[in-house]
Amino acid sequence: MVVVSLGGSLLFDESGKRNDYAERVAPILRGHAIVVGGGRLAAKYVGEAHARGENFFWCDREGIRATYENAEHLASKISGVVCRSIDECLAAMERGENPVMGGLLEGVTTDADAVLLAEALGEGRLVNASRVEALYDRHPNEEGAKRLERLTHDELVDLAFKSDKRESRTNFPFDVFASMIARRAKISIDFVDGRDSEQLKAALNGKKHNGTVVTNK
Repeated sequence: MVVVSLGGSLLFDESGKRNDYAERVAPILRGHAIVVGGGRLAAKYVGEAHARGENFFWCDREGIRATYENAEHLASKISGVVCRSIDECLAAMERGENPVMGGLLEGVTTDADAVLLAEALGEGRLVNASRVEALYDRHPNEEGAKRLERLTHDELVDLAFKSDKRESRTNFPFDVFASMIARRAKISIDFVDGRDSEQLKAALNGKKHNGTVVTNK
């Protein structure tokens, strides 16, 4: 069973409405442990919290609320069960169920939650699926951005430190905490374009894909 960190943005179209993504990839995701992000819903909730004058802790809590709405939606499409802790995920897997989890703690991203789940399971690999087809040495929209095919864990940590500001809805490829946990646990990470079903399937099956692979060497 591979742990998948699934970007919440995949579940919404450009207008912010839910799309058919969950139904389309359900056959691919069944049998894996999924940690889903907040996506457009989190952006909405966090934006509203900022407008009310809430600090980052409460904005993060609103983001977590969004992840569980997304988790409920995804679980309904893949015949999964929503879990609110790593222990619940482990118990669900022991029962032969398909766990779907959202965020666990304010200030911690769902990417980090997914890496911790993989470490708890003893899994040596994690798939990160988002709307970005690979990692770049800077924001992919910036001029001169270089696409990265392979990275070491040390290089991923260095890349994360450049952009992770620990603020709600900050865009960065993978957060510092997640990167460091992956390094200590020697968990390889496949970064793929989750919009491409074939690329997602290849990554889950441990086959070559067009994204970025992070390993110890």
